[in-house]
Amino acid sequence: MNYCDLQMHSTHSDGTDSPRRLVELAREAGLSTIALTDHDTTTGLPEARAAGDDLGVRVISGVEITCEYGGKSMDMLGYCFDSGADALQARLAEIQEGRRQRNLEIIGKLNALGHDISYEEVVAEADKSDGKIIGRPHFATVMIRKGIVQERQEAFDKYLAEGGAAYVQKLAVSPEECVEMLRSAGGLAVLAHPKLIRFPAGVGIRDLLAALKDAGLAGLECYYSLHSPEEIQQYLALAKEFDLLPTGGSDYHGGNKPEIKVGIGLGDLRVPLSCAEGLLARAAQAN
Repeated sequence: MNYCDLQMHSTHSDGTDSPRRLVELAREAGLSTIALTDHDTTTGLPEARAAGDDLGVRVISGVEITCEYGGKSMDMLGYCFDSGADALQARLAEIQEGRRQRNLEIIGKLNALGHDISYEEVVAEADKSDGKIIGRPHFATVMIRKGIVQERQEAFDKYLAEGGAAYVQKLAVSPEECVEMLRSAGGLAVLAHPKLIRFPAGVGIRDLLAALKDAGLAGLECYYSLHSPEEIQQYLALAKEFDLLPTGGSDYHGGNKPEIKVGIGLGDLRVPLSCAEGLLARAAQAN
């Protein structure tokens, strides 16, 4: 019970397991603490917390917010915030409405490319999987069923991922705004999976960390399923250099990323419990 998983996604965004099932999987994996970090929503937290109370697994409030950096998408994780904070929930609602408009634009692009697919079909697919937020994985499933593509990765590569024929950028939120949104709700902002960040020319990870540290960034996700052991050590060194809390998570999505498992990622991930304890201690100190 000396490990945790601080990045997990449920049916309230783009995962395929309910919040309660995530807690059950965490307990089966021997984890003592998790954070539910659904995209741009906290609606799964009450169910996760109730399950945690039932099963003896500590559940930290979490969220993953997509922001824009250098014209590209980047993710910010939030922890230990007041999930009932009005300002935070109002901004998340705006982001979710932006997601709905984006989905409609994706449908328009697919139709313009000659593909017979409707928004109602995508909504029905999300409902079938108990998805509370409609996302690109639901598009991909419908596209496979209709023969537009053969597999999920093809749907993303050809159409849905950045650079794809039907890609639409999300509502732009700056990293600094993400940090402030979370801080105003009593929470901590953590830069997610730095390996996946696409930096503008002439800019590196130290430049970004320095700027966000000044804005109030609290942590860096060092342990991650796609980080090699060498990269984990590099990010841990950066966290120490910038006085940031090291965190980590599997980025579990259930059937939408079947190769990634709760607590162990691709098989060899171990996020020390000290990562969760550090977040809780910093949040208690700040509040």
